[in-house]
Amino acid sequence: MPLSRAKTGPNARMSSLEVRNLRKELSGRPILRDLSFHVPSGDIMSVIGPSGCGKTTLFRTILGELRPDAGQVRIDGEDVTDLPVQKRGVAIVYQSYAVFPHLTVGENVGYGLRARRVESSKAKDRIREMLELAQLTGKEDRFPNELSGGERQRVALARALAIEPRLLLLDEAFAALDATTRSEVVQEVRNIIRRLGLTTILITHDQEEAFLFSRHVLVLNAGQIVTQGTPEQVMTHEHPFIRDFVKMVLLTRQKVELDGRGNPFVQVEGGQRIPLDIPGIVPGDEVHVMVKKGRKMTSFEVWRGDER
Repeated sequence: MPLSRAKTGPNARMSSLEVRNLRKELSGRPILRDLSFHVPSGDIMSVIGPSGCGKTTLFRTILGELRPDAGQVRIDGEDVTDLPVQKRGVAIVYQSYAVFPHLTVGENVGYGLRARRVESSKAKDRIREMLELAQLTGKEDRFPNELSGGERQRVALARALAIEPRLLLLDEAFAALDATTRSEVVQEVRNIIRRLGLTTILITHDQEEAFLFSRHVLVLNAGQIVTQGTPEQVMTHEHPFIRDFVKMVLLTRQKVELDGRGNPFVQVEGGQRIPLDIPGIVPGDEVHVMVKKGRKMTSFEVWRGDER
């Protein structure tokens, strides 16, 4: 049986997502209220909002687990609203990893291929490709309990990508990881997705994670879109809900300087210097700096402008 039509790789045909006038009620209560947005081919978008705003219902509708009361879900221009989950070409990675504990890493990655009865030689090549992409080469014979949390999440990602989906959904995919591991895995997963050019949507309660991971952010409240745009545009939006909901995060752009020892850094408001560890960075380069101010400490994330 052939794999899905979209191919993940340098020559992939990327698929866009369009949601048109989506409405959904659950138990007589409106959850999605005439929701419309577009995710261009190859884009990475995060969906954030308070609990009960409709994030999960939106995801389940895109995936095909729920049918909307009105509106359409279109992937690459095709109306998939009435198609079952298995025919949409949509893959999903969950918070809980959802890897099979009794299967090896290689068997987990190849699970969807076996279910689709992909020819053995092609499946082996695809598994090998995904293991390399997810930096799991050499661990194909290990079991999930022998892996770290970050490695297990990369197994789940590799399994999702192995079936060559048209669209990837990440449902709180990094929430189960500790803070240090989460930051590393977010960067790794984003790099993999950008390399493939795979249209991706992340649902998350973590605003910092959303701003770091995505090129575009969509903010939901009470089943409606409050605003959407780049992280910079969302963080600085003047809507009263945004001003109240998006807290303790500032975004700025700074130019790279060198200290007395020749080490690169940027200086933020207040005079604090942030050392940089970005390969190839040189004085004068412009970087984005995200400053998260908490009650007890201030944390920073820095990335190049061309890495969004």
